[in-house]
Amino acid sequence: MNEWSVPGEGADEGRTCRRSPTSSGAGFDLAVALDLVMLERGLAAEEAYELMRRDAEQSGRDLHSVASDVIDLGTSRLSR
Repeated sequence: MNEWSVPGEGADEGRTCRRSPTSSGAGFDLAVALDLVMLERGLAAEEAYELMRRDAEQSGRDLHSVASDVIDLGTSRLSR
């Protein structure tokens, strides 16, 4: 089973997420997208998460859709 921590505020702060091999890859996509944003923008995990969260909120999409776009299209569509 895969496991990772969710950066952020509120109820999810410091929460550890677990994903079984049979669950959807949405959580994995989020982790990969965060890594890409961190590498390409030189941000810490919390900053990368906040950038993607803000972009999702501003565009009216969910975080997993933004993560999928980051993986498919790169970070150029995220705000600066």
